[in-house]
Amino acid sequence: MPIRAEAATLTDPSLPPLLDQLRSRDPDVLVPLPYVVAERRRLKDEYLEPAFQSFVTWAANNKGALKRWLAFHNEIRVSPGAISHIRPNSVFEITALLDAPEFQRMRARLKLSADDLMYAFDIVLRYPLYGELAGSDSYFLAHPIREQQGAPIITVEPGQAPTIPISFSQALAVMAPSMTLDEYTSFLHEARGVVRDRQIHRLQAGAIDRETTREVASRLGLPARLSKVGRTVGIVAGIIGIAGAAPAVAPAAAIAGGLISIVSAAWTGSVGRAPGRVKWLRWALEWDLERQASDAR
Repeated sequence: MPIRAEAATLTDPSLPPLLDQLRSRDPDVLVPLPYVVAERRRLKDEYLEPAFQSFVTWAANNKGALKRWLAFHNEIRVSPGAISHIRPNSVFEITALLDAPEFQRMRARLKLSADDLMYAFDIVLRYPLYGELAGSDSYFLAHPIREQQGAPIITVEPGQAPTIPISFSQALAVMAPSMTLDEYTSFLHEARGVVRDRQIHRLQAGAIDRETTREVASRLGLPARLSKVGRTVGIVAGIIGIAGAAPAVAPAAAIAGGLISIVSAAWTGSVGRAPGRVKWLRWALEWDLERQASDAR
């Protein structure tokens, strides 16, 4: 994040809550990289207006996405702590746009303040800057709001994506809407621990067998569903019979009994997160994560 040169020795009070919680659990997971701004950068005059035209074309066709994105950023921008004394509102000197007719038209069309519109455009202009900071041999995650632009200052070339041995993205997308911020950061911390303990990040994509994938999914409590075998009523009834003879598994039996009550032709077999952590029930469950497992024998 850009920091004013005269405030570079001060502590930035505006670390987003999510990043703050992740660092509180694992200080090494993220390291801030301040970008000291002595003076605002300038685009050549022949690029400023074409770049803005490209941005407003995107903005006019993605009004909802732009406003949601701004609302999220404003939670940080307007946070207490005299942020304006540390961070400039923009990295680029683009105040000349304030008098441009197209700027005023877009403000009215999008119903945005001049400050928000300037901020959003400045964020887009930073895309090449972040690439410059990352270096030619590094990867960095860019928000789609930047990647979808067609500004003349940006040249995009196909590149090889980094290897991801196993991805929790689909499972997390299902879980996130019902999670608190603390539950979300706790899951990310636990997932990183699993990956680190097993050295999974050192493997190639798909270089994990199915049993290991199932163990990882169970340990993280990823959403599970009954397998074809587990959905057989007779087998589930058998589980209940065994549980009735073994008081130690009675709580899990109650879960299984709840499953039977909702069996129907339309049921997909989803059982949520909790049953997946029950080791003795794991044989009757399956996870979407298994599709990423290696089929090598």
